[in-house]
Amino acid sequence: LFWFFGHPEVYVVLLPTVGIVAEIITVMSRKKLFAYRTVLYTAFGTGVLSFMVWAHHQFIAGIDPRMANIFTITTLLISIPIAEMMFVYIATLYGGSITLNTPMLWALAFIAEFLIGGVTGIFLGASGSDIYLHDTYFVLAHFHYTFFPIAIIGTFAGLSFWFPKMCGRMMSESIGKWHFWLTFIGFNGTFFPMHLLGVAGMPRRYA
Repeated sequence: LFWFFGHPEVYVVLLPTVGIVAEIITVMSRKKLFAYRTVLYTAFGTGVLSFMVWAHHQFIAGIDPRMANIFTITTLLISIPIAEMMFVYIATLYGGSITLNTPMLWALAFIAEFLIGGVTGIFLGASGSDIYLHDTYFVLAHFHYTFFPIAIIGTFAGLSFWFPKMCGRMMSESIGKWHFWLTFIGFNGTFFPMHLLGVAGMPRRYA
C-alpha cells in the first residue's frame, strides 16, 4: 500500500520541476519549446504509468517472479517518456542563443543529474540485477540522483529565475554561481562514488 502511493508520488513531485526547467530553458535559449505537444503527452503518459511500477520495490520480498517480469517491463517503459522529455529540452537548446546565468545553470544541472538517476534506475528496475543491487549503496546513489534534482535543484532554479519578478530586485550573479558550483561539485563528489560502493556490495545499512 505504501509503494502504491509512494512511487507515483515521486512523479507528482517531478512534474512541477519539469515545468520550471522548461520555462527557464526556453527563456534563456530564446527559443520555443521543441515539440511542446510531446512534452504534454509524455507528462500524461508518465502519470498513468507511475501507478504500474510500484512492485519493483518488492522484487526480493517474495513476489511471484512472473509478476516481477511484468513490473520490470512497466518500469522500463516509464523511462521512455521521461527520457523523451529530457531530450526535448536538449533539442530546445540546440541552435539557441544561450545565456549561462544562474537559473540556466540550475536547469542544465537538473537535466544532467536526472539523466544519471534515470539510467541507474533501469538497473534497479530490472528484477535480475535488482536482486544483487537491492539494499546497497547503489540504491542510495540512485535515489539522490532522482530526488535531489527534483526537490533541491528545481527549487533553486525556480527561486533564482523568479525572485527578480516576485521581489523587484536582482540577486547577485557571482554569489549565485558560487552557490551553484559548490552545490553541484559537492553533490556529485558525495553521491557518485556510492554507485561504485553499491556495485562492490556495500550494504545500505547494518542492523
